[in-house]
Amino acid sequence: MTPYRMRTAVRAGRWQEPLPGVFVGHSGPLTRLERWHAALHFAGDAAALSHRSALLAWSAKTEELTTRRRAAGVRGEYAVPQEGGLVEVTVPQGHHLRSRNFVVVHQSRRPVADGVTVGGLKVCSPARAAVDVAVTVQRRRDVDHVISDVLQRGLCTVTDLEMEAALLGRRLTAWLRQAIGEARRGMRSVGEADLRRALVQAGVPEPEWGAPIETRGGTYFVDAYWRHAKVAAEADGAAFHLSAADWGSDLEGQNAIQSVGVRMFRFPVRRLRADPLGCGLELLPLVA
Repeated sequence: MTPYRMRTAVRAGRWQEPLPGVFVGHSGPLTRLERWHAALHFAGDAAALSHRSALLAWSAKTEELTTRRRAAGVRGEYAVPQEGGLVEVTVPQGHHLRSRNFVVVHQSRRPVADGVTVGGLKVCSPARAAVDVAVTVQRRRDVDHVISDVLQRGLCTVTDLEMEAALLGRRLTAWLRQAIGEARRGMRSVGEADLRRALVQAGVPEPEWGAPIETRGGTYFVDAYWRHAKVAAEADGAAFHLSAADWGSDLEGQNAIQSVGVRMFRFPVRRLRADPLGCGLELLPLVA
């Protein structure tokens, strides 16, 4: 089609131009996939979906960016569309592309995508996306969430995260360094990270993380285990026990573990955050 016919379709209301030079063949709200395609066409061949948009493309558990708070290094004006969140893309440093409408453009000196695609879309790797999100969030627990989620889903390894973090240079934050360090020790959930901070605060010896316990009913894994003292601890998040089936299975495992003489302690994540020292001191005399 000629540019004249496309412009005519937009003026007539049959089509729309959500971004400069990007035309969509209908006038309704854009789906998330359409916004992703539009953003990549707008940003050019060197761009890739990044940050939260990349994590969503990899089916990770996250939310689209919806805040207008400006990230460091982002230029131009952007606004959250009515039909969804913002789309984040990364381009090589020096492209001087400004953010526009629902597209947030990040610039980076690191390689952007290296040919990685998901469903035909150029996307940053899960480790790269997780690390990029982790250095932009404002809460420690958000860093723990994004790191634990990509690991639990098998989207990347701890080594992948360490390699991407090393490329950050001075942008590497203490929160991200600690979250990757905890993952290297074997922790794979936010609750386990909260539990370890409680243990450190109370001076409790380091346990085995994600440790197996053999029982007559099979092998069960616990968050933390002091094998010499036969004491185990679990960090319970509300989301893990939403269904009766999950709760019943968890109780079955607890009974099996206790049947072989292991003392099991359970700590709600909410309490680990509100009273970490008190939680750690409950375990200290039993495992020291």
